[in-house]
Amino acid sequence: MSELADSSVHLIVTSPPYWNIKDYGTIQQIGFYQSFENYINHLNLVWQECHRTLMDGCRLCINIADTIAVKTHYGRNKLMAIHSEIIKFCEIISFDYMGAIIWQKIGNDKGVFLGSYPFPRNGVIQMDYEYILVFRKSGNSPQPTPLQKEFSKMTLKEWQKYFAGHWNFPGTLQNKGHIAMFPQELPRRLIRMFSFVGETVLDPFGGSGTTALAAKNNGRNSISYEISPDYIEIIKDKLQTYQGDLFGTSFEFVQQQAGEMGFADMISKLPYLFKDPHV
Repeated sequence: MSELADSSVHLIVTSPPYWNIKDYGTIQQIGFYQSFENYINHLNLVWQECHRTLMDGCRLCINIADTIAVKTHYGRNKLMAIHSEIIKFCEIISFDYMGAIIWQKIGNDKGVFLGSYPFPRNGVIQMDYEYILVFRKSGNSPQPTPLQKEFSKMTLKEWQKYFAGHWNFPGTLQNKGHIAMFPQELPRRLIRMFSFVGETVLDPFGGSGTTALAAKNNGRNSISYEISPDYIEIIKDKLQTYQGDLFGTSFEFVQQQAGEMGFADMISKLPYLFKDPHV
């Protein structure tokens, strides 16, 4: 995200690719055909850029799910605690960890029968939830104008609902080839909670443009990055459908070119290099 100036965005809301679940069809994608070690270190490059581009006193919100590693990876099935690695690195680069919201994705109950049912010991806990990790960059946050404050006010009911530690609403079904879409309700709440009308929201994993759309529908500007060319037209179509908002917001969607990214050298310069303890 070298195009962005230091301390230039007011909020970052994103959901990185799952580990080894979806092939986005690009050479430099994060998550697929990667070792767990490479996956975490590539994500850490993104969090470092998030810290650079975020304004002081503002929030980084990361929606992430832990992922099961099957026997082909480690010789046994185990859950990879991705969320804890993100917390560790973000604190190393001076983010303050402000807690997590547990997003309970309402769905069927078939997963509870995995494992040794009906006998004890080897049942598998249903992964029907994800984390929304919230971090704050230290320093004094930018001050909104009186008009921004007025247009951004939340009702008591909204405040109590959004700042609760557990959220319950369904996920989004796969659409147009994008398996990992999150519902617009998720970024909408975070945008209302942690930004003011007229401010700028960044999503470094733009995907199908859900964060950008939520920003536009709530009077915020947005910048999104995406490496997959297939999703560029999806997001353009989605945003063009919602033209003419009251606040005259703008959006920018950047297709990151694979040739622009030299990851190995950048990873070697990270302040902390993750080493997989299970290898």
